[in-house]
Amino acid sequence: MDFSKLTYKKGESEETLEKPVQHEEEVEQSNVEENETVSVDTPSALPLGYQKGDSFRTPSLVLIISGGEKREKDFLKELINGQKISALKVLFFTEERQGLQPYQMQEKWQSICDAGEFVLNNLSHHLDKMDEVFLLSDVDEFYEQLQKILSSKPAADRGNWIISNPCFEIWLYYCYKNDSTHDLACIEPLTVVERSKRLKKVCNEIVKGGLHGQYAFEHLQEGVEHSLEHYREDNNDIPVLFATQMHRLAQFIIGRMNANANEYDAYLKQQQINLEEIRKKSEV
Repeated sequence: MDFSKLTYKKGESEETLEKPVQHEEEVEQSNVEENETVSVDTPSALPLGYQKGDSFRTPSLVLIISGGEKREKDFLKELINGQKISALKVLFFTEERQGLQPYQMQEKWQSICDAGEFVLNNLSHHLDKMDEVFLLSDVDEFYEQLQKILSSKPAADRGNWIISNPCFEIWLYYCYKNDSTHDLACIEPLTVVERSKRLKKVCNEIVKGGLHGQYAFEHLQEGVEHSLEHYREDNNDIPVLFATQMHRLAQFIIGRMNANANEYDAYLKQQQINLEEIRKKSEV
C-alpha cells in the first residue's frame, strides 16, 4: 500500500479525490439503516462446524504492519479476506511493490499510536479496537535498525515485533520441512546481502511446488514445532541465522481460532475434504 494515499492531499482536484474516509461506526450505522450485512468488525462467514443455536462473537482484530508485501500477505490471505474464518480478522499494512524497512515500519506504527487510529482501504479503524499488533520484519541487512528499535522500545508499546533471519521464507521452510542443517548449508557462508536471495531459490527447489505462502497456512502446527526446535536469539533479542519468531504469531492464530469452536482444526478438516473432492474429480 502506498501510505501517501491514505489521506487527502491539499491541492488535488475533485476528479482525483479518493473516496471519503469513513469510520467503522459510520459504516455499521449506514448498513444497519439499509438492512445490509457488514464485513467490518463482523464475521463475513459462519465458522466451520457452526450449528444453529451456537454462540457467535465478533472476530478478534489484528493489525499487521509488514516489511514484505507478497509472501507475508499470501500466508495471511485467509485472515485478510475473512471468507472462511470468523474468529480472526487481519488488517494488513505494507508498501506495495517495495515493502518497508524496519525504521519505516516503526515510524508508521508510531504515527498510528499518536493518532489513535489509522486508515486502510478508506476505512478508519481505532487502535483501541485492535486485539493485537504485530510488525513482521526480515533481518537481511537491517540488523542495526532492528537493534536500535528494540533497544529503545518502551515497555508499554503494544507492537509485537516478529523477526525472521534472514527472511520470512525461513518460516515457510519450517512449515514444510525441518532439515535446515542439510538443506540450507550452502547459505551460511554467504554475505548478508546474498543470503535471502539464495534461500528463496534453494527452498523453491527442495520444497515440492515451492514456498507457497497460502498453503503454508495449513501447516501452522508443523511450522511452530520446527521453528521452536531451531529457535535461538542473540544478546539483542534478534533471531540468529535460520531462526524466526513467526511461531509466536502462529501460536496466537491457532489459539484464537480454536477458542472459537475449534475453528482452525475445522478449517484443516474442510481443506482435506476439498482436496479429496478435487482428486476424485481429476480421476474421473
